[in-house]
Amino acid sequence: MRIDASEFLQSHPGCWIAQRRGEFPVINLHAAEIAAAPARVFDALADRSSLVPAWRWRALFALRDLLGKLFNWDAGLKWYGPEALIPGNHYAFFRIEHVTAPTDTSASLQPPGSFELGLSVENKLTHALMSYVVAPQGSGSRLFNVTCARFKGRTGRAYWRVIRPFHDALAEDMLAHFCRRAERRGNSVL
Repeated sequence: MRIDASEFLQSHPGCWIAQRRGEFPVINLHAAEIAAAPARVFDALADRSSLVPAWRWRALFALRDLLGKLFNWDAGLKWYGPEALIPGNHYAFFRIEHVTAPTDTSASLQPPGSFELGLSVENKLTHALMSYVVAPQGSGSRLFNVTCARFKGRTGRAYWRVIRPFHDALAEDMLAHFCRRAERRGNSVL
């Protein structure tokens, strides 16, 4: 579900993405409730298949990759294989910038028990941050997918107008992917 950015920013002011929000004119936020503990949901983020949870997304990513090469939008951008969730590594084509993992005992996120994976990507059209924030919600979790972006020039702004419906649909599918996995495997194994 899409949610209001101000609601998220007020309830999660200590998040890396909330602290960086001011640098970016566009914020796009989606959330899902998942019947699993926050630590288990965070651990599931290591499975990068959520970025392309269905064959139609793989086809669109392939088309987008082709267009990026054709128009030279993505010079130097590449898709990395699985890497540990630590800053400096990569999460597919994103660079991992920030991690507040369940093993981080100094975590000061609000609400307590929240975890975050912060990512960045930059090309000729945009500079974007994306964050997964996992927060306790009743006996389960609420998983947020937050994207902050700055689009470069007219071409970048036109690009956003074209891709926004796809971005929203993909974010919803990514979150639904986590929900299905949690329901299928139960709370003990995500």
